[in-house]
Amino acid sequence: MARKLVCICNLIDESEIKSVLEKGAETTSHIQEFTRAGTSCGRCLPEIDAIVEAHQKKKPKNQQGKLELGF
Repeated sequence: MARKLVCICNLIDESEIKSVLEKGAETTSHIQEFTRAGTSCGRCLPEIDAIVEAHQKKKPKNQQGKLELGF
């Protein structure tokens, strides 16, 4: 399966963003901090926002607020 690049400037694909979300990131700012996606030209920010929003809708309430990135 081909990678779906979200942030072309920093070569960050959708799977990298979803991986950080699964580890506990909750906001676009978290995604920017841990992947650098959306920190150059900013054209990908609406797509990152949409990925974060979709993830939040699927996430069980008891996992909200738990950040375990382990970097």
